[in-house]
Amino acid sequence: MMILYIMIWRNILIEKDNILKMIGLAVKARKASTGTMICLEDIKKDRIKLLFVASDCSENTREKVLNAKISKQIEIIEIFSKEQLGSIIGKEEISVVGIKDSNFAKGIRSKITKEN
Repeated sequence: MMILYIMIWRNILIEKDNILKMIGLAVKARKASTGTMICLEDIKKDRIKLLFVASDCSENTREKVLNAKISKQIEIIEIFSKEQLGSIIGKEEISVVGIKDSNFAKGIRSKITKEN
């Protein structure tokens, strides 16, 4: 039984790593926005298809993002820390990453669905 739990946990970690890599590819391809203010602007302009908010971001940041997306149909995902999101772009921490490309968003969603 213990081996099964370890294997499941390992698979979840691998999927999360793959998701981070896909987000990183989107950032490098300029198909993603990073940072709270830039993402908020892109939400208003209907550019964001999928939004990652750090699970340990401030309440103020979370509230701003939730208020901005109320009238939009944007899925918000909170499975990474600020440090994990920051590692994608070579910064210490980042609270918000928005995926602008529908194909990247679709691919990432499929990885997340597969994880669950």
